Amino acid sequence: MTEVARLNAVHRDDRVISSPDSLSIGVLGNFRVRAHGRTVIVPASIARILAFLALSESSTRLELVAQLWPDLPRRRGLADLRTLLWRVQKIERNLIHVAHDHVSLADGVGVDVREVEKWIELSIAPAAALDERTSPPASAGKTLLPGWDEPWLDLPRERLRLLQNQAFESVASRLLANGRPGEALPLVLTVVQASPLRESANQLMIEIHLRQGNVAEAFDHFERYRAALRNELGVEPGMALMSLMARFSPTTLPRDQHRD
Repeated sequence: MTEVARLNAVHRDDRVISSPDSLSIGVLGNFRVRAHGRTVIVPASIARILAFLALSESSTRLELVAQLWPDLPRRRGLADLRTLLWRVQKIERNLIHVAHDHVSLADGVGVDVREVEKWIELSIAPAAALDERTSPPASAGKTLLPGWDEPWLDLPRERLRLLQNQAFESVASRLLANGRPGEALPLVLTVVQASPLRESANQLMIEIHLRQGNVAEAFDHFERYRAALRNELGVEPGMALMSLMARFSPTTLPRDQHRD
């Protein structure tokens, strides 16, 4: 998977935003650790532990071993984990918290995906208002650790992809309903770039073009999307989208759907 192309107007920075004295971990896009205003380079083995903890509230030592080293004997895995946890604390003592059998990130360590998840929750709430909270964080739209081939990442990665798409669409729909298609455009572009065959996003893109009076661009986008569906899946767009286009040109619909 490749990282989603970003629009400067929406996402101005790909770093984890942090104050000079803060600690933060980034798992959207390339993995990164920042401590006290500087980037900290960590070995891959430690990066895997920190990334796993960034996606969970707390884990037992056995859970960490089972997920990160499933092929190792338990005793060997626990010994390796103990050594790596010691190394983490030597690199930065305030990154993790170890309490008996449980391991977690320390309080106060920022994680970009958690910030994005809070934005998603606000954005898809039924009564969400259009305010500064619905503006996506800098890391929104990025893939969770692209290039990492870890089975424990599969479900969180897909869950985040779907929820981010829904959040972008929800905010864009409210902007469009409030007569702000220009602000909705970069949000919908993010979803279309990440999921080119997602019909709800493509329909929103077409509605934005139509709302701005760009009928030719709306039809160009529709024809590209319909061609992609035919080539990839051998199907036609859904009736909601076809009906939308037919309001502007009845020849858009298949012949047997617009006969008198």
